[in-house]
Amino acid sequence: MGKSNVRVVIPGNADDFILLINEIITKETALAPNGTLSPAELAKLTSLKTAASNANDAMKSAKKLAEEKTAERDLAFGRTKGQGVDTPDTCEFLVTQLRDMLLASNKTNPKKLGEWQ
Repeated sequence: MGKSNVRVVIPGNADDFILLINEIITKETALAPNGTLSPAELAKLTSLKTAASNANDAMKSAKKLAEEKTAERDLAFGRTKGQGVDTPDTCEFLVTQLRDMLLASNKTNPKKLGEWQ
């Protein structure tokens, strides 16, 4: 008799893994009390799935907020697409303006700008 090569793939993706766990909980609940998991194991899996799902949702919200705040920061810096050192009212504009003024006023000794660090 030949060897059976059956693969059971457990998803690495968090969303897909949560879906699989939901399916397992549904199936095990339907089979109770004759399921493979004991009631204590099923309760633990359900509790862990809830914690993981809540953390996953919070992570997605935090990631979205981080992306929004990064865009807000880059806009203030003057580093978003279409901006540059010539975009007024940005950090890049004001910092390069200061640099240029200090270099102009210290033409004979540009190393003096090191005092600004």
